[in-house]
Amino acid sequence: LSLTLSRMRQLLRTHGVVGAVGVLGVSVASAFSLQPVSSRHHLSTAPLRSSGPAGESPLGSMFKKTIGAVAGLGKPTGGAELSGMVDGAPSWEALGEMLREQQTDEEREFRSNLASGRGEVSQPLASIRLFDAPDGTEPRVTFFRDHAAWCPYCHKVWLTLEEKRIPYRVEKVPMSCYGKKPAEFNRMQPSGQIPVAIIDGEVFRQSNDIIFHLEENFEGHPALVPDDDLLRSNVNQLLRLEREFFGAWLGWLTARGGPGSGGRRVAFENSLQRVEEALGATGEQGPYFLGAEVSLVDIMFAPFLERAAASLVYFKGFTFRGAEDSVAREDYPNVNKWFDAMESRPAYQGTKSDYYTHAHDLPPQLGGCGLEAQAYADSLDGKSGDWNLPLSPGSLEPDWGWYDEGAARREAAERLVHNHAAIARFAARGAGKQGMPPVMAPLADPNAVPDDSVVPAVDVMLRWVCHALLSDTGPLDDSVGQSAASLAGVSDEVVASLTYLKDRVGVPRDMQLPAARQLRGHLLWASGKF
Repeated sequence: LSLTLSRMRQLLRTHGVVGAVGVLGVSVASAFSLQPVSSRHHLSTAPLRSSGPAGESPLGSMFKKTIGAVAGLGKPTGGAELSGMVDGAPSWEALGEMLREQQTDEEREFRSNLASGRGEVSQPLASIRLFDAPDGTEPRVTFFRDHAAWCPYCHKVWLTLEEKRIPYRVEKVPMSCYGKKPAEFNRMQPSGQIPVAIIDGEVFRQSNDIIFHLEENFEGHPALVPDDDLLRSNVNQLLRLEREFFGAWLGWLTARGGPGSGGRRVAFENSLQRVEEALGATGEQGPYFLGAEVSLVDIMFAPFLERAAASLVYFKGFTFRGAEDSVAREDYPNVNKWFDAMESRPAYQGTKSDYYTHAHDLPPQLGGCGLEAQAYADSLDGKSGDWNLPLSPGSLEPDWGWYDEGAARREAAERLVHNHAAIARFAARGAGKQGMPPVMAPLADPNAVPDDSVVPAVDVMLRWVCHALLSDTGPLDDSVGQSAASLAGVSDEVVASLTYLKDRVGVPRDMQLPAARQLRGHLLWASGKF
């Protein structure tokens, strides 16, 4: 096994991917995150003082102290006149009780599982993962990844830890296009690149080195490299194919100059067809690259197949991951079976992002992408009515079939209830002042200044949103309309705040896609009352 892994390392070095920093790997930023990061590594910058760790999302923060850091709620500092505001929305305490009555036992344990490192599905909000290890276990691994869960190289390491069920701690660092890394991280990793892992006291600074060390040095955990000699011999060839696919995808995605982009579409389609054939080579043993069991090859492919599926729809109008009965499923049946299989795995479910997130996190990483399909982009951005209530099944992005609507609505409501004060004040940045200097990621604004005067009005509308998530919009229309009418003097500011929040809901960082769709749709519904 050690010899096989050594050969794999050499192969990856030959193809320039050990460490797998490459084009994408340097400080992948949180483009539209709910977690703007300042140079002081706080949730926000002055005058908004939140005490969470760098890049901690208001929707996702598990630290109660964040709420105390926004104690200015209800104390307007701007010029908005709110004396006639009609507030008929339930209190956050009442909404919390309503949520608890509807939650399943597992959902009620969500926060305690975060704190204890338990739970089957991987969880982006977790700071420790213990799996089945006894309470009090000190993990041998500390994993440094990006706050926004954007980085594909962090994604590989994350999937490896989850699939092997190796206990680990998580430390999150900002990325260069929306913040500066802490000095202590730069001392440990002078290049500033992520991921980094400390394993048994030794620092590993490249993703593939981390993965191979985990495979070699943690006996008793599921193996990702098979014992079968024939299957092992296929690994090297498949890893070469993964690098070929990666290059063909980036070549077309970043190309500008019209349909086909000078033959780069053809090059990508040829590479994708080879991936399709490789997955079909296992026959009935599939659906993974080496057959019935997930392996290192699947871990290596997953971040890039996921990002290619998302970005090529948005920028090029090209679909190869399709919903049931779609043409894409007919053209690439094995690729789609592979996606179906991966999406059934708890390790992948919690790390999977959505098309909107990737479409906005990739351009800052790559220096831009060549847009050839404006109608597709508008649809995925919600500009064509796709985010309006009632939500319809995704036409471009397959629905996440493992997640029902009720669970999605409760997840979105839980994030609001848990950290409502920070969320309201964060949203008020939409009515405030743009941060200076700006950052590379368009929807990240770590230096933005919120308009404190509209925070109480935003809070009212967020309570209506949460109430609707836990009930229905129809019976609430008149009451919400009355609140909106009473806020006519600040209607532009409140709508700007709700929109600012809507555009910055991150998947998987804040919640899974079905919950994000519900929250985005309900924020649009509330905005429409003005």
